[in-house]
Amino acid sequence: MLNRSEIVGKTYSLYAGKTDTDEFFKKLSELAETFLNYTQSDEEIISIIRKYSSRKRTLKTIKSKPDSIISKILSETESTLSKYLTDIDSHLDNLTLAEKCDSTLTTSREQYLLYMLEIEFVNKMNKNKFNSSETKFALLPHCLHDLEKECLSYHDGVDYVCKHCSKNCSINSVSKILQQKNVKSYIWREADLKKIFKLAKLNSERIGVFGIACIPELVNGFRLCVKYDVPAIGVPLDANRCVRWMGDFYPNSVNEQKVLSLLN
Repeated sequence: MLNRSEIVGKTYSLYAGKTDTDEFFKKLSELAETFLNYTQSDEEIISIIRKYSSRKRTLKTIKSKPDSIISKILSETESTLSKYLTDIDSHLDNLTLAEKCDSTLTTSREQYLLYMLEIEFVNKMNKNKFNSSETKFALLPHCLHDLEKECLSYHDGVDYVCKHCSKNCSINSVSKILQQKNVKSYIWREADLKKIFKLAKLNSERIGVFGIACIPELVNGFRLCVKYDVPAIGVPLDANRCVRWMGDFYPNSVNEQKVLSLLN
């Protein structure tokens, strides 16, 4: 059985050699609190992060301007969270020409650091809105299923639903946590989020979304939800180890205590 400290992703690992990822979330929370001194609200700092994280080519030069807010944020985040990044430079250098056109696979070191912060601030801002939504559903990555057993999930018309067939499956345990909090869980393979959001708006239904994904994909999901005024929260996978990143599937995990804390 794989030791949790051996769960290392292509570009990040929230374990950083430890047996759990609690330290990462503690450090991230503390760091976010210090940055609130730079702005007036969570919304303002999220806006700043989103503005600059899209400027991949200029982020490196921005760090050399010590008087700017984003420079201070990047410097302090690098100092605190860089230990959770793996060999990003090697990954970027070895991408194929086709892969270099993929904005997720080409996420830079600076973007990862800002995305970590964005996830923390979005969760802080949207937690209460999500929990008060009339309808709540979660999207779970299929890479979390038990790799030693065939997944028996079934399609319910929206997407695939866990049948709780393996006690060693993270999707099983996470979906049970979510179910206890009245959150409908799906293993995301086919669901059309834009269609779901538009239908909910037509029916005047207040919905909320809980996501679990690798860091860049979770941020992409958050930003899509903003366009449809849907409160979204979520937890990043402890590493990025699916076929898209590694060429094959490898065991992965998510911090279930962090999932539970967002639902309380």
